[in-house]
Amino acid sequence: MMEGHVRIPLAGTEGELVPSLGAAMTLCRDHGSFAALIDKLASYDMMAGIDVVHCGLARTSEQREETRGQVYETGMVVLVPHLIHFVGILANGGRPLPKEGEGEPTGPFDA
Repeated sequence: MMEGHVRIPLAGTEGELVPSLGAAMTLCRDHGSFAALIDKLASYDMMAGIDVVHCGLARTSEQREETRGQVYETGMVVLVPHLIHFVGILANGGRPLPKEGEGEPTGPFDA
């Protein structure tokens, strides 16, 4: 698995969400911000979940109905932790999130 990619269960199979500038731009535009999108996901907004899976899998508009069915079949309860993690990666420029204590400034000149 490539750095920043997130594997998700998806309707009995496995999918791999790939961070991209296109996915980040589309999701921010459609949901207002990464924070707003995370809030929607945390409240199990199914349309937000479908959008994240669809963009993360880089699917075409013709595949939207397939994405809807797969998200419903998998369930938002199962998907949400993975999707929130993926949105965090998008917000971090497609890079994995730093582990606790890593990458945090320790002084005024470390930022």
